[in-house]
Amino acid sequence: MKEMMKRMILFFLAATFCSPCFALVELNGEYGFSTQKYGSDRSNEINSTTFGGAIALYLFDTTAIEVNYSQTETLTTENNTISIDSTFDLISQENNVLVYSYGVGIRQAFASRKARFRPSISLGYARQFIRDTTRASFRNNTTGAIFDVSESPTKLRDDSVFGSFNIELRLTQRLSLRGSVKTIFRAFEFDRAQDNLRYLIGFSWFL
Repeated sequence: MKEMMKRMILFFLAATFCSPCFALVELNGEYGFSTQKYGSDRSNEINSTTFGGAIALYLFDTTAIEVNYSQTETLTTENNTISIDSTFDLISQENNVLVYSYGVGIRQAFASRKARFRPSISLGYARQFIRDTTRASFRNNTTGAIFDVSESPTKLRDDSVFGSFNIELRLTQRLSLRGSVKTIFRAFEFDRAQDNLRYLIGFSWFL
């Protein structure tokens, strides 16, 4: 959470310095959350939280250079008991995947900023970082003792493509309510665009 706040603050600082260089600067902040319970007793769950921010530097009235940041953390917890041998049982597993990315691309709006509804699309290059951590809990059936085993985190970097469809509802002259559908996938693997969709809501502010 602290790292996410630091990166978001850097975006706002960058916007402050960049705003005099462009006719129009737009700041976006978005949030998304999902939870799912599954299993016969609904004891397993998947929780996912996404934060995102972007700066759009408008070259023309409806065309901008977009710089964005996104962070998604997904925690999967499974509380199924699996017998390992006559002595040990696996009683739970927890997997935490942290994905964050930086992107730069083009945003194209289909209405002026004074319109009541303002749809837009964004497309560009992203650098994606993935950190995967797994922890398992075991029980010794002879002594009743419970102990945890954690794997070393695995890390991965990917050259990726990001895309989004956005729609804004203007509330005031500068402030809009914003909804987005976003995807990010490994570069040139376009068949995976639908595998990582995020639905976000937030606000947009014109400087």
